Amino acid sequence: MRLTTDKQSLLRALLAERVPSVCRDSFRTGLDCLDQLAPGGEFQYGAAHELLSDPRSPAPKTIALLLARAAQQQRVDKAGTNGGGAVVWSDPGHELYPPALLSSSPETSIDLRRLILLRCANPEDELWALAECLRCKGVSATVASISRLTQLEARRLQLAAERGGGIGLFMRPYTAKSHAPYAAATRWHVRPASGTEQIQRWSVELLHGHGGQIGKIVLIEVNRETRIVRASAPIADRSTPPQANRATA
Repeated sequence: MRLTTDKQSLLRALLAERVPSVCRDSFRTGLDCLDQLAPGGEFQYGAAHELLSDPRSPAPKTIALLLARAAQQQRVDKAGTNGGGAVVWSDPGHELYPPALLSSSPETSIDLRRLILLRCANPEDELWALAECLRCKGVSATVASISRLTQLEARRLQLAAERGGGIGLFMRPYTAKSHAPYAAATRWHVRPASGTEQIQRWSVELLHGHGGQIGKIVLIEVNRETRIVRASAPIADRSTPPQANRATA
C-alpha cells in the first residue's frame, strides 16, 4: 500500500511540474494530406508522438523515418540554419540496417553521420537513456519501439521532450489498453493497406491530437522502384482518382 501511495504522490508531482514556457516550433512532413490531420496542420516540437500498430504487424518504421527526417531537416540550430540535430534510434534487437536507409526515398532517408543507434541491455536502461536523449538539445528526434509504458514513464518522457525541444517518436502496440492515460501530443493508428508488387501502402488515422482531425484517415504509399512517397485521402469512388501529393520536405 505504501508503494502505491508513493507512486500516486510521484505522479501528482510530475503532473504538476511545468517546463519554463518557450516558443514551441513545429514542422511539416510535406505530405499535405497527412499534415492537415495534425493539430494546426503541423507536428509540434518539444513533444512526444505515438505510432500505434497491430501487435502482429511490423512496427511502422517507414512512418517513423518520415517524421524523424522531417523533424531533423526543419529543426533550426543555434546558427539559425535548418537541419540541426541528430536522430537517435533505439535498436536493442539490432533490427535497423543503416545502409538500407541510404537507398530509401528522399522523404525517409536520414544522414547516417547524424544517426545514433541506441542499444541498451534492458528496458529500464532504455527508458533512462531515452529520457536523456530527449533532454539533449542536440537531438532532433528520438525513436523507439516501446511495448509497455506506464503513466509515470510517459509523463517523464514528455517532460524530457519539452526540455530538449526535439520530438519523441514511440512505436507502440495498438491494444485494448491503448486508450489508457498517456502523455503524447498526437497518437496515430498505422495499419497496412492493400498495395501492389510495386506499391506499399499504409492507412494512417489520427486517434488523438487537440485541434486535429480526429478519426480522419490518409493513405501513405511508397513506390518500391522510384522510392517516391505519396499521401492521399482514402478512395471512396474508384471512378475518381484521388488527389495525391508528393512530399517536398
